Amino acid sequence: MALIAALLPIDEQRKALGEAARGHDVAWAEDWRDLLRLVKARPAVAAVADLHAERGKDGVLRIYRFSQRFPLTPILVWGDLDGRDLFRLGKAGATDVVPGADSRNRLLVEEMVVDALADQLADRLDHALRSRVRREGRTMVRSATARITEGVQVPDLATAHEVSVSTLERRCEQWGLMTPGRLLLWLRILYGLQWLLEPGRSVESVAGQLGYSSGAAFRRAIKATVGGRPTPLRNARAFESAVETFVAECPGDVAIRRALGS
Repeated sequence: MALIAALLPIDEQRKALGEAARGHDVAWAEDWRDLLRLVKARPAVAAVADLHAERGKDGVLRIYRFSQRFPLTPILVWGDLDGRDLFRLGKAGATDVVPGADSRNRLLVEEMVVDALADQLADRLDHALRSRVRREGRTMVRSATARITEGVQVPDLATAHEVSVSTLERRCEQWGLMTPGRLLLWLRILYGLQWLLEPGRSVESVAGQLGYSSGAAFRRAIKATVGGRPTPLRNARAFESAVETFVAECPGDVAIRRALGS
């Protein structure tokens, strides 16, 4: 279940988004400023906004400012747009556009929402683990990544897979993964470091979104995994290094490694 931050002042728009995003949560913003605040304060993975949500405000400029602060967070633009709006939106960083006439097409809007909610980090980790971890293990990693922002714990994973915690631990070892607890720690850190690549987020806000009691607690978790401090890690190269360290820490399935000659 993902969280979407939305600025849609018209009831019909809200209803259409709610139907298209069934199974996900929507946090409603009151204005453009509130939309930015929501994405910073809560674990929203995508945003939706009516370009004309506030009279007298340049909606395209607001989309541009949003994209500058949260470049990794997709934003769908809703409403009736003219050619000039579309041209400017392309430069402003909008992910996609839901024209007013198409907003009643639930399947079309649902497809756009699904695309916006695609978890690129989960895909990246799945690809990186293929040479070390069994398919069953990668499936378990995906199920964990989907619930990181919900504060998933090891017993929750065990319940989802209909096994005991001890059985889940044994299976993780068989699949080539680290322990379930260590896995969840790493996934929280990787998602946090990815969020920190966005200028609009702070260490404290990311810590809260991941369930840590403070920025200091989040920093300690970073030190326990990749080492160092979070501020110097706010760059793409350091994030890539963290992903590589995570993959390398997975023991790997012996049969897979033998088959690949490693």
